[in-house]
Amino acid sequence: MAHSIVPLEKEYERLRNVLLELPGVELGSRFGGEAFFFRKRFFCHFHRGSVLLLETFVWDKVDEVVGAIMGVVPHPQYGNYGWVRLRISSSEDFGKAKELIESSYRNMISTRRISLPKTERMKRAVKEAAKDFPRIHFKMKASLKRTQVVMEVRQFKDTKEAETQLKQAAAYLRKF
Repeated sequence: MAHSIVPLEKEYERLRNVLLELPGVELGSRFGGEAFFFRKRFFCHFHRGSVLLLETFVWDKVDEVVGAIMGVVPHPQYGNYGWVRLRISSSEDFGKAKELIESSYRNMISTRRISLPKTERMKRAVKEAAKDFPRIHFKMKASLKRTQVVMEVRQFKDTKEAETQLKQAAAYLRKF
């Protein structure tokens, strides 16, 4: 019996290993296939078939990532939600795919969204937090019943430092 060779299997395995070697990344499933999570947050998966598609979550940096990594495009259905796609056609695309994974991972470790009560007091609290946590960028998003606050650490040495800063800022905001 002949064994069928899955197109781009080596590239898939290499990229899968890149993902699983990142601190805090775990394997799970979404959409009937393997998916990759950072601290239980889904951020990356592949579509495998005649071509290999890498899809990653980059928060609100779609335009930035599309402009920085050749071949990356906004996801056709979910680009407005922060997802991008890279078509991997050959082993020559490995470097771009690895760069996209690393960019997405960096965004995952440096960004967190929290949901808070929608009050004037909370708006003032976010402005105060921006003063008290100068290395974090705060952005409020309109929502029907709550205030969605996206916090992004701009400078950090490692995953632990970014996580500590985000936890401290979230705790600060939640006490209001």
